[in-house]
Amino acid sequence: MRSSGKWWVALALAAVCAQAVSAGAEVLGTGRDDLQEVSLTVYNQDLALVREVRTVEIPRGDFTLEYRDVPSSIRPATLLVEADPEARLVLYDQNYEYDLMTPEKILEKYVGREVSWIQEDGSRITGTLLGLNGKPVWKVGDEIRFEVPGKIALPDLPANLRARPTLVWHGNAGRGGRTRLETSYLTGGMGWSCDYVLQLDRAGRTAGLQAWVTLDNRSGAAFTDARLQLVAGDLNRVGRGRVMPMEVADKLSAARAPSFQEESLYDYHLYTLDRPVDVRDRQTKQISLFERSGLKITRRYLLRGYQRYYRGQGPISDKGKVEVLYSFENDRDNSLGMPMPAGTVRIYGLSSSGGRQLLGEDRIGHTPRDEKVELTAGTAFDIVAERVRVKMEKVASNLTRTTMRVTLRNHKDEDIRVDVREPVGGDWTVLESTFPARRISATEMAFDVPVPARGETVLEYRVEVRY
Repeated sequence: MRSSGKWWVALALAAVCAQAVSAGAEVLGTGRDDLQEVSLTVYNQDLALVREVRTVEIPRGDFTLEYRDVPSSIRPATLLVEADPEARLVLYDQNYEYDLMTPEKILEKYVGREVSWIQEDGSRITGTLLGLNGKPVWKVGDEIRFEVPGKIALPDLPANLRARPTLVWHGNAGRGGRTRLETSYLTGGMGWSCDYVLQLDRAGRTAGLQAWVTLDNRSGAAFTDARLQLVAGDLNRVGRGRVMPMEVADKLSAARAPSFQEESLYDYHLYTLDRPVDVRDRQTKQISLFERSGLKITRRYLLRGYQRYYRGQGPISDKGKVEVLYSFENDRDNSLGMPMPAGTVRIYGLSSSGGRQLLGEDRIGHTPRDEKVELTAGTAFDIVAERVRVKMEKVASNLTRTTMRVTLRNHKDEDIRVDVREPVGGDWTVLESTFPARRISATEMAFDVPVPARGETVLEYRVEVRY
């Protein structure tokens, strides 16, 4: 509860008050025209927290208020309402009415009722709708029909159908007049993701990085001049349709240029756009998150092996694909140093004419500052790797000695180094090798193998494995 002098009204359906609303209570309505402020906090888990401020004329005594223009994906159980304390507002109950007005819904309400069909000459045929289970069944005169010529005409709209989803509140006001209502609720149908563009220079040693937020609104409502905030992180969700909402800070300093400002939010990160935005229903919107230049980039080549090389008998010979990896440090010394939300990174290079060309794409998880970002762009065209199991000795029932030969051929015009990774398994020891072996983990060893331009290098090693 806040100490601002305002009074919180909790919607405890069926338990707030035993008092019933009189049948003659005045029915009021509030929609977009009454909206004073709207804020959106969007999570990257198909979830958004909406905060609205509306001013509504409420009479003294019992009333019924139709709170219109809410998302069709709203979670009604998460609604909180804050009113001016002078109004002494009490809400008895809340109904979420989403029986929307469609031709099928209207006809459903007319089962057992009389309808008419207008003919081309203006005359009418009258009948009764007997049922509507996939296809309507009519009774016209003494006949049962499945189709009737003409255009159907209904005398009136059925009750309890609405053009848009609506919250209906029953309550009582101790004092009438214009009242400020602040509501907050959770809604599905909204989410955001991050897309990055990593533009390499011709040498592939430095790059610029652009980050874009893609906001997707399928909530069933539009938001105009909304204050937008994004939360990066993975929230724990309790069951389907229920969440543990978080209290979000309301005051953040704005930058001079339109951009997102980042801050820590407990164990998450909050990004606030310093200008209002319009978010239409069924719209995908892209907004710049940040842009950096002068990042130092490292390129390396990686060849991965398999544990099956060290099991079984017989020869093994195959060609492996050498992966191309780009990496950079996410720190201030590298012109970056900020939390990077999870997303897709597209890597671009420059052709001889200066045109941008896609080199590959990879996905990163949520990456804190001062962590390394490594991306797999694809496989190298001009680097060939051949691996042969030269010899395998079964020394004991649980002990083998395997000799492997890895040949690397470089058809590029520059010297390269290939990181050869061999997942062994078991208790292993490298007995001899043409290049020093590194122990990456209990189940993996690695070799740093230099390969000259337009040349070839052979890595050969013998490993003893105890299972």
